Amino acid sequence: MDQALFNRLCRAGKFKDALGLAIRGREHEKYTPSRFSMDKKSGLPIFYRGNKRVEADATGEWQLAKNTKL
Repeated sequence: MDQALFNRLCRAGKFKDALGLAIRGREHEKYTPSRFSMDKKSGLPIFYRGNKRVEADATGEWQLAKNTKL
């Protein structure tokens, strides 16, 4: 995912497009995120599937987050 493009889309208010950029090509996986929020400290997105936090693993497949207390 292109982080700079993702941030520009968020600043422009195009949140659905930003989420689409993050999940492009992996829309039908079990834990594909349905929403996200931005971490205030790091400025990086935090992805969620329902109320569960998810993250991409080394292969790019969406998995439940292992450590949710950061």
